[in-house]
Amino acid sequence: MRELMWIALSSFRETVRDKILYTLLFFVLLLFGFSMLLGEWSVFSQQKVITDFSLGVMSIGGLAIAIFIGVGLIQKEIQRKTILTLLSKPVHRWQFLVGKYLGLVMVLVVNILVMTAALWLVLKLSGFKFDPRLLLASYETFWEMAVITAVALFFSSFSTPVVSSLLTFAVFLASHMSGGILQYLETMKKAVGKIPGATPLPPYVEWTAKTVRFALPDLEIFNIRSVVVHGLPLPDMYLLWSTLHGIGWCVFLMALSSVWFSRRDFV
Repeated sequence: MRELMWIALSSFRETVRDKILYTLLFFVLLLFGFSMLLGEWSVFSQQKVITDFSLGVMSIGGLAIAIFIGVGLIQKEIQRKTILTLLSKPVHRWQFLVGKYLGLVMVLVVNILVMTAALWLVLKLSGFKFDPRLLLASYETFWEMAVITAVALFFSSFSTPVVSSLLTFAVFLASHMSGGILQYLETMKKAVGKIPGATPLPPYVEWTAKTVRFALPDLEIFNIRSVVVHGLPLPDMYLLWSTLHGIGWCVFLMALSSVWFSRRDFV
């Protein structure tokens, strides 16, 4: 545990000093400010528009951190050859990889706190109260960030940064869209025979969507923006199950990453 925490803290300090992190954070905060203008232009409730847009920006910000920082976290050590020095010490490869991930998770916690504070400030400047339920949305966004970062590290454990970035982005899109596609397919099934000209889709379309839904982490489970924005109640035990879902996928992905990383040759 001592080696693990040393790597995590070292990775945290290194990431905090990274200029890319501040650039991403500045861009996210700038979009938060834009949400104020968007709320004024919208014909809908200004508070709901600001809140919904800002929470969406937090999710995209997590994806950006995973792609631009998470993917390059291991590659920088490989390119600078510092990984050879680290692994020559009594440190296992899985400790190195998990330590790097935990360091980045610390960065995610700090970013979530900063973005939540920024959302509070935006609402305050717009003359609205901060709904405590927004903290639940921030909590779920953290787990979405944690899972997609684990995905990014999994791909970077055996692939190049460019390929890892593209695959991480593809997983993010597919995970969020697969549920909607299945709902659409179910609607089309009911429409066949009732609407003239409606034809059933090929069976492989539904099979592919179900396979993707099963094989990938369900990031949509962390999306409670509409529930929070419109003041709807969450199902019983929802936070518990979403947390277990996030922990399970993070552990599974890091275990899989450790297996691939242990077989990689750095010479």
